[in-house]
Amino acid sequence: MSAKNNFLDLDMGLVKENYIIIKNSDKELWQSRGFETVKKYPVFLYQPSHDESIMLGKPLYMDEFGIENIKNSKILEICTCCGTYGMGGPGFFGIKFQGSLGIRWLVYCIWNASEHILFNGRVIECHPLFQQKYNPWIGYNEHKEGSIQLNNMFSGSIIDDINFTDTEITINFKNNNFAENTLCSYKYSDKFPEQGGTRKKRNSFENGVMKDYWLVIYDKTVLSI
Repeated sequence: MSAKNNFLDLDMGLVKENYIIIKNSDKELWQSRGFETVKKYPVFLYQPSHDESIMLGKPLYMDEFGIENIKNSKILEICTCCGTYGMGGPGFFGIKFQGSLGIRWLVYCIWNASEHILFNGRVIECHPLFQQKYNPWIGYNEHKEGSIQLNNMFSGSIIDDINFTDTEITINFKNNNFAENTLCSYKYSDKFPEQGGTRKKRNSFENGVMKDYWLVIYDKTVLSI
């Protein structure tokens, strides 16, 4: 690449790039969204076909996108395996929502994010060794069933409020029956499970503050670390 693309090596928390593979017929749309074409993407070794392009953009932090543009949005689905490092995924947690600015994803960009999220006081996932201790929403042996159940609890809900400090975040939802649900994460919490490899607890992140790890991206784009 002769000139450095401004969207390479973003260094936004763990995220280095935000890319999408598109048909060339959609290039104008994505250019209007601030994306730029890159011919050789050294992180993601993909050779686009003659009618495809790889484009890079830049995510927005929650406060850049505007908390007011996230509140009152409708949740469409969730995903516990957002992001990629080329051969696998870091396990980012994403909330797909539809608001006044269209469809976006709000993504918690930390390793194994679901192990560091409490939904209604209960951790979303944990290593199989600690399932009995923490009773996660998504169990190792019932992963499909737990994922469907949790997704159903999120889908159709309205994001009622978002509050965060340097070390914690709380997102409140209301479902179709006006029942309230709460998602929380912290830089550290005793309620978070131990890691499978070390069997020790870890911080959700070491550097920066909580808002550095929550990014808003366009639907169908991918976060690369």
